Amino acid sequence: MESIDLNLLRTFVLLCQSNSLKRAGMKLGISESAVSKQMTKLRDQLGHPLFERTIEGLRPTHYSKSILPNIEHALSLMHSATSPVTFDSATYDGSITLAFFAYTLEFSGVDLFRELSTTFPKAQIELKTWASDTEQKLEEGGITLGVHFLNEDRSTNIFQKRIMADQLVIAVSKSLGQLTWEEALQLPFIKIRSQGWNEDRYRYLEMLKSSGIEPHISITVDNFSVARQILEQGEHACVLSDSWKDASLNTIEPPKEFRIDLNLVSCMRLVDRQSPLNLAVHDVVKRVMLQSR
Repeated sequence: MESIDLNLLRTFVLLCQSNSLKRAGMKLGISESAVSKQMTKLRDQLGHPLFERTIEGLRPTHYSKSILPNIEHALSLMHSATSPVTFDSATYDGSITLAFFAYTLEFSGVDLFRELSTTFPKAQIELKTWASDTEQKLEEGGITLGVHFLNEDRSTNIFQKRIMADQLVIAVSKSLGQLTWEEALQLPFIKIRSQGWNEDRYRYLEMLKSSGIEPHISITVDNFSVARQILEQGEHACVLSDSWKDASLNTIEPPKEFRIDLNLVSCMRLVDRQSPLNLAVHDVVKRVMLQSR
């Protein structure tokens, strides 16, 4: 027997239930003639008459009645097999591993853990700092979600989903007062290295250099707390994300021509971008990050 179109079986079930070509056609959105042609095709494939015309309408034959329960069951199983799997964050008891660039984990880690624990009360949660092997582990599925700035150099196997917009600003100690952008550029600069973002290239300095501006880099660190402590001494400036603002610092927005817009994103395997778990974790991270601004 040739393979049977599932649509023919669905029409068959509806016709058995309605006993009317017209009513079956209305439910399916097709004409009576189309319903009749489908049943003729199905009858030829199965090799048995399927319906008898009576004064009360079409009635399934003995053969049709005998196969109807199995067809209904098979269609039900097919529907279940192809329907999206339901996901309940309250009952999810698997692991959730997240990697963040250092500043986010340092200053928002407690809020993130609290919100994740509330949303996924049975999950095993691990919060990690973004490292040199994070992208590889994301691609392999060892890390559920990473949070960093949009990076065009990142592997195309990693999907980057926007969390919020940000921009780069210059930060100085409040003890220096509200400096102009030009005045801030005269200070020695602290360069903050962030794994997964600027360990290979420092975009803002590249842009300034292309315009003939080369700030003096006095020190390079990979820890925001250390950078902040140095800034508070009132002798340095630093380029950082506007969302990293600290009460002890003044920030200076650059002129329009020297502005770099950023996008904070969640990073996940491309094949997992529609995963209910990944989408739920992304929503939690986005909620916490927007609230902390």
